[in-house]
Amino acid sequence: MQCLRKGEPQDGLQWTHNPYALSLLFLFLFSILIFIKRSRKHRHGDISRSQPKHLPSPSPRLPLIGHLHLLTDMPHHTLANLACQLGPIFHLQLGQVPTVVISSPKLARLVLKTHDRVFANRPQLIAAQYLSFGCSDVTFSSYGPYWRQARKICVTELLSPKRVGSFQLVREEEMARLLGVLRSLSGLEVDMSKVFFGLANDVLCRVAFGKRFITESSEEGEKNHLVRVLTEAQDLLAGFSMGDFFPRWGWVNWVTGLERRLQNNLVSLRGVCDEIIGEHVKKRERRIMSIDADDDREDLLDVLMSIQQEDLEVPITDDNLKALVLIVISTQDMFVAGTDTTAATLEWTMTELARNPRVMKKAQEEVRRNAPTSDKLWERHLHELHYLKAVIKETMRLHPPVPLLVPRESMDRCMLDGYEVAARTRVLINAYALGRDGESWNQPLEFRPERFEGSNIDVKDQDFRFLPFGGGRRGCPGFAFGLITVETSLAKLLYHFNWALPPGVKEDDMDLSEIFGLATRKKMPLVLVPTVCQHQEF
Repeated sequence: MQCLRKGEPQDGLQWTHNPYALSLLFLFLFSILIFIKRSRKHRHGDISRSQPKHLPSPSPRLPLIGHLHLLTDMPHHTLANLACQLGPIFHLQLGQVPTVVISSPKLARLVLKTHDRVFANRPQLIAAQYLSFGCSDVTFSSYGPYWRQARKICVTELLSPKRVGSFQLVREEEMARLLGVLRSLSGLEVDMSKVFFGLANDVLCRVAFGKRFITESSEEGEKNHLVRVLTEAQDLLAGFSMGDFFPRWGWVNWVTGLERRLQNNLVSLRGVCDEIIGEHVKKRERRIMSIDADDDREDLLDVLMSIQQEDLEVPITDDNLKALVLIVISTQDMFVAGTDTTAATLEWTMTELARNPRVMKKAQEEVRRNAPTSDKLWERHLHELHYLKAVIKETMRLHPPVPLLVPRESMDRCMLDGYEVAARTRVLINAYALGRDGESWNQPLEFRPERFEGSNIDVKDQDFRFLPFGGGRRGCPGFAFGLITVETSLAKLLYHFNWALPPGVKEDDMDLSEIFGLATRKKMPLVLVPTVCQHQEF
């Protein structure tokens, strides 16, 4: 069985009268002294009062690749099944990378709270090194002064409650556009997966850059090029790359073709970022010259560019700025609740509502009973929609946006529930397994929003049973931005339309298979039939 501890000194040294034997004897005695010193530290509570237990590990472990052969295209499912066999904490040797997998609230608390600082680092993944300009974004940057400054900017400047509220008009305008499109398609089958992705993308791009990138491009070829660049970036950042499991073998990325793909995409991304930044520089110059004095609305890139000019502890370089721009357009980092995850949450919520007519009816009755008199008051009324919020939480419990939270890496040796975890060990927290834990949830595989009614379980669960946006100091700072988009969108969709499955399709026929990526999406598009409620006015 694999253990994270280094091997003990070998016994059975034989005495011989030569210098080599004397050297070995000296080393042996020195190791005994070290052992005695460490034993005293153990007795005084330095690490643990008892010898660490051996971490469970699956077999077989193959030469070179270790346990890589056990992973599938749905790694969160595979790791959840292994947890059922091995327990809530186990060790995998993934190529050259020692990895610990966590699948219980108790152990998640130890990683995300008790020993949060020890596990505050991120592994330097290959795609992130290229596409976030040397891991200079908030998600993948190493723990230290730069990360602390970048996160502070995100929390206080970009994603503060005041800033999130300031974009209410954008959300209202984009939702009004969507409602108009759906009204024209009333009674017809609609690909809601495509609709949700378009809505999330339009809201995010307008908030970040002041315009819809996908729909407002002047040239169709330019639009398609941008879509290809961003889609490629998302594909490269999602999932596992073979080079991440063999960091000492740089040639692996060359043999697999990953390095060439990353280099080509980086060139394209630099061009996209330069274009976006150039447009904003010109816009600021026009403002100064009072040419566009009426256009005083700031987007998030405007805020970042202003912060860049300030006297900061760690200066933000142009590449740092591009990395933060890339964060927004590729739905990473502070916008982990951005395009892909927002779209996925909307998609899965409407899927579960369509599969559970009782829940759909109850949610619609609540929304229509508490509907505001003015369209501009919807966000103020969200706090009254307790059942709708419970529906969203229950959806994220069964279908977490990021089922394997962004991996962490231990900076020091640490004890977890009696198991020793060495420094530079990769740690995966399986949010998918946490949401389906039978010890934490009654009938965990059933969709029952009522379990959240009257409870204090929030997206920042203090009991660590429910972690849709991670936790600890490296938890997602953008969850409020994503949630308000999801809540407002669902409320208006349930208020203005009745929803049905296509003719001949029953609730039990719906395909729930997944695609693993930046966010876990439905493999098959969600197709529904919206019908305008005749008594509702737009």
